[in-house]
Amino acid sequence: MNFDLLDSNLTFILLGAVVFLVGLSLAIYGVTSWLKRGDSIASRLDIFVAPEVQADNTLEAGEIIPREISGSLLNRTLISWFNRFIDFLGSKTPVKLAVELDHKLEIAGNPSNMHAGKFYAFQFLVLLAGIFLAFLINRDFKNINTTYLMLGGLVVIICLLLPGVWLNGLVRTKQDEIRRGLPDALDMLSVCASAGLGFDQSLQKISDYWDTALGFELKRVTQEMEMGVSRGIALKNMSTRLDVDDLSRFIAIIVQAEKIGMSYADVLHSQALQMRVLRQYRAREIANKLPAKMILPLALLIFPAIIAVILGPIIPTLFNLF
Repeated sequence: MNFDLLDSNLTFILLGAVVFLVGLSLAIYGVTSWLKRGDSIASRLDIFVAPEVQADNTLEAGEIIPREISGSLLNRTLISWFNRFIDFLGSKTPVKLAVELDHKLEIAGNPSNMHAGKFYAFQFLVLLAGIFLAFLINRDFKNINTTYLMLGGLVVIICLLLPGVWLNGLVRTKQDEIRRGLPDALDMLSVCASAGLGFDQSLQKISDYWDTALGFELKRVTQEMEMGVSRGIALKNMSTRLDVDDLSRFIAIIVQAEKIGMSYADVLHSQALQMRVLRQYRAREIANKLPAKMILPLALLIFPAIIAVILGPIIPTLFNLF
């Protein structure tokens, strides 16, 4: 019994150490991010506040230029080594997987300025953490427990799937936000076109006043057109970049209308009406799926409570009878 108690205490100590290390890593990351943000703000303010210094390129004979060192010791040592390790792991990403990850990260808005290599390295590190936790749970190889083996396997599977689920959730959220905002954007484009503005000026108006995901993407389209990209190519780039079916159909109709010389106001008005009808049908579809999704929580949470409330007062009477 003493060995079992010692083993359980050692397990709690190891788990506590792992939690402490994870918390310490998150604290260090938060502090360094805050310091880095403060340094970036200070550097931007120095552009407007700090006096201009005249550069003196004349060097005396034999003068040694001192090496300029920027950044804290933590940024130049541990964080720099960690970033190099992440880049090394990211360089081993397969090409096909890298293209798919880059596309998903672009749709999600590149969270934390993450590219395919960094995401692959992050996924690998999370998997290593899951394997380490599974090893801690099943470290006693002499007394193998089936429950602990299943728990360790579940931890590894969760750590393997968690980064992908997180990224897919971001992609789905971004696409749903764009899909919901598209009918309103088409209404605004129709109003602007009816008021006499051109299609490019209408896009510029919406991108200036809409602080949403769709507004940001439209602003990117206008920026590409200002750089010399044609309207059709810029719109097709947005369609490929976002991969939203409703937006792709709208862009295909706009490009076709431009080729045959149709009026933008009529096309935008009809497309806005159609998108609103599609949004209503989609909302009804989601509402019709809710009863089927509510069966599981009803069966697991609400029905047992109702049965306990109804049969609870009868249980003492039944015990007295028998």
